[in-house]
Amino acid sequence: MANARELFSLPAGPVDLCFDKNEFMKKTFSVDEFLHENRNAGSLEIIRDDLGLYLKVLRSAMIELINQDYADFVDLSANLIGLDQQIDSIVSPIEKLKEEVLSVRAALEGAMKDISDCLEQKKTLRGFKKSLQSLAKVRAALLKLESLLKPVDDNEREISPTLLERAALEAIQLQFNVKFCGEFLNQEQLDSADHWKNSLLSQMQTYFLKMLEDKDVEGLERCLRIYCTLDECRTAEEVFKAEIVSPYMNRVVSESNLQNSPQGLTGIYNQILDFVSLNMKLLLDLTKKNGKVKGYNFVVNSFWTEVERRMETNMSSIFAPGNPESFYQKYQCTLEFLERIELILEDPDEVANFKAHPQYKSFQVRWNLPVYFQIRFQEIGSNLEKVCTRELDATKFFNQQISASQFNLLQFSIALTCISNCWQEGIYLPQLFHRFIKLTLQLLSRITIWIDIAIMIEPTLPSTEQQQESVSLRLKLLATLYSDVSNLSRKIPQIVNLIHDRAPNHLALSSAQLDDLFFDNKSALATKQNRLQTIIVQELVQASIPFVKQVSDIPRLYRKTNRDVPSRCCQYMEQLLQPGKSFRERYQSMVGDERLKELLVNVYSNLTTSYFQAVEEALISVQKTEESLRRLKNLRDRNFTNQTNTTSSSSTTSTMTDDDKIRLQLQVDVIYYVQEIERIGLARGEIEKLPELVQMVEEATKIRVSSQQQSLVQS
Repeated sequence: MANARELFSLPAGPVDLCFDKNEFMKKTFSVDEFLHENRNAGSLEIIRDDLGLYLKVLRSAMIELINQDYADFVDLSANLIGLDQQIDSIVSPIEKLKEEVLSVRAALEGAMKDISDCLEQKKTLRGFKKSLQSLAKVRAALLKLESLLKPVDDNEREISPTLLERAALEAIQLQFNVKFCGEFLNQEQLDSADHWKNSLLSQMQTYFLKMLEDKDVEGLERCLRIYCTLDECRTAEEVFKAEIVSPYMNRVVSESNLQNSPQGLTGIYNQILDFVSLNMKLLLDLTKKNGKVKGYNFVVNSFWTEVERRMETNMSSIFAPGNPESFYQKYQCTLEFLERIELILEDPDEVANFKAHPQYKSFQVRWNLPVYFQIRFQEIGSNLEKVCTRELDATKFFNQQISASQFNLLQFSIALTCISNCWQEGIYLPQLFHRFIKLTLQLLSRITIWIDIAIMIEPTLPSTEQQQESVSLRLKLLATLYSDVSNLSRKIPQIVNLIHDRAPNHLALSSAQLDDLFFDNKSALATKQNRLQTIIVQELVQASIPFVKQVSDIPRLYRKTNRDVPSRCCQYMEQLLQPGKSFRERYQSMVGDERLKELLVNVYSNLTTSYFQAVEEALISVQKTEESLRRLKNLRDRNFTNQTNTTSSSSTTSTMTDDDKIRLQLQVDVIYYVQEIERIGLARGEIEKLPELVQMVEEATKIRVSSQQQSLVQS
């Protein structure tokens, strides 16, 4: 239908139609969409008229098509006459043929079923035949086993390894043929097979133990091979464990023996390992990787399983973590004991199997390492927590001597001791590496938090005499904190190296990886250092600021006092600089030259800014006062002659006025201030506002003083 629609073309219509005639041939043609798309082409009446015109065109085309193919239509109807009778004539033969085909098909299916039944019957007969043959072999094997093993049961002669080998081969044949006997094998025969197999294993056990007792290497090798032939390697291991290992371990591994042993647990482990050298040497030589017999692991399946079971049942006290020191020693002894067992195994594959053994994992779980760590955590963490919650004794702290090479505050010393304890012998266990490194980070975080608390402490001075000291107890505390924080920061690389040396080898941690773990702690300590430096700067500036205000008192010293020309600085300048000088003298070794310089630059920058403002205000005040006095003088002398004024002016210029003395005193003070700053190794350009201050007083006095002249003015 779709192909016919594609091949069919619509007849052409009038050119002025308001729609496209090809839209009627679309598979998705819809009346609603047609009207919606052509709603702008004209009104509904126009669309209706155009559709009517095109309908007439289609009718005309249809009539023309019928007229063209009329002869073919007539011929088709004529050819169909009599077709029904022809079809009826061939129905009967076709149905008959169908019945014959169905009968042949049924016959073939019957024949195929008979053949299939015969084949199945033949298969069953073959199975019966094979089962009967196997049954015959089973009976023969039972008779053979009876003939081989019965004399041994009657104790008529000693056990012969040759007979055991032959009996083992017959037992294998018996076991193989039993599987194929099917329903022909009765319970009596099954019981007989089990009886002779057990009898063989009993004889093997007797022979195995005798060879062990006689230390007969050749006989022991033949015995192990027979066990391997029977696929009873685990049976040999069980025999050795039950008859040899168990009695020995029952005597050695016990609480009473543990209490009476002079060497304690180490002595027990030595006795256990002595068993290997005394009783297992031949077995290990024969069954090790390069030995003559394969398929055995007496160390794991016989020795270790019995040792572990006895230790869990007879010496459970060693697993108690209540006493951490004793637990640590016992656990370390146990690790050495396990390592010695691994050395006995030698082969890496056997060592891996040993560690994967269920009883090995059970033994490791018995050592409650999380509880041990929790006890250590309480011991170590509580020591630091006690000193961090203890109130700082200001009296003792004020009288103590401060050292730059070691910690001055007990909190920092205890923190470092606690961190060292985490990794020292007797406490640290490699199996708890991740927990101890976490504890180390927690200890550093705790002391870092305490630093914030210590910074907020406002200690009270013990006496009035000490209150008059230039360096307060508060400043001493801050300097001490700063020194201890710096020392702790320098200790972190040592802590990282210590942890790196103590880290388990299988982790393969580099120093850089460990250093990254302490990045946050180092950043926090650096932040605390910067904060302490800022607070120290504030304290020093606050101690000096009150003396800056005395700059405003200089005009009163010279105005109408007839003082001499100033030649040295005012006394307040020494007091102004004293806090910074004292801090430098007392704490330079603690703070360090580089940090001290940075700190003093900040102190003197802040101080110079305030000093600049005070000097500027004093000069402005002097200038205003001078101008006021000049105006008053001009009013008094306005009737004088020009000559008199000239003479007076000349006299005035030849004599230094009070205002000039004030300006000169300010300059002398500034020169002394600059000298003291440069004396401690700071340049003028490093101090904010200092060059502007020097320039301001030089412009006020019209005197520029060189570095050589400064010393002359000061003297």
